[in-house]
Amino acid sequence: MDTPTFYGGVSYTQTGMMELFKHITYRANFSILEFGSGNSTAKLHEHFKKNVENLVFYSYESDSRFLKPHAEIKFMLYDDQDVKSVEIPQIAFDLILVDGSTADKRAIFSKIRENIKDGTILLIDYFNHFESFADQLAGNFEYDLLASNNEPFIAYGEHSWCVVRVKRAIIR
Repeated sequence: MDTPTFYGGVSYTQTGMMELFKHITYRANFSILEFGSGNSTAKLHEHFKKNVENLVFYSYESDSRFLKPHAEIKFMLYDDQDVKSVEIPQIAFDLILVDGSTADKRAIFSKIRENIKDGTILLIDYFNHFESFADQLAGNFEYDLLASNNEPFIAYGEHSWCVVRVKRAIIR
């Protein structure tokens, strides 16, 4: 298993990524769903490609300026004002990263409920931007908090994030 130094760019931090990697169970078949593409998307792909045989990677982005084409990543552009209409493959993902604009995270939590299985790892970036993020997360999932950092945003530095392991989606 490869555990590299990870410099993710503007958003994902070295500390957050290294903490995330500690909690990942690498399997031959591994699937990732990301909301919020950017420079770190290809870096994440390369890390996981070194550690799993068959990688499925979907990356959703609401701003075309942040899409960085990559032959092995399925990119989707979506309207962050209409998250409900986003079509996500019917896959129970091993890892879901929720980055991107702060305005769309609350809608994304409810949108990904069908893509969760027992043990799915969620990394939520900029977790402290709205107090409601914690309530929204708890309203959609039963989970164990694995790690968190509660720092204000610093470009190319530490900021808030949390890593959780989902037990199950809450039925409404």
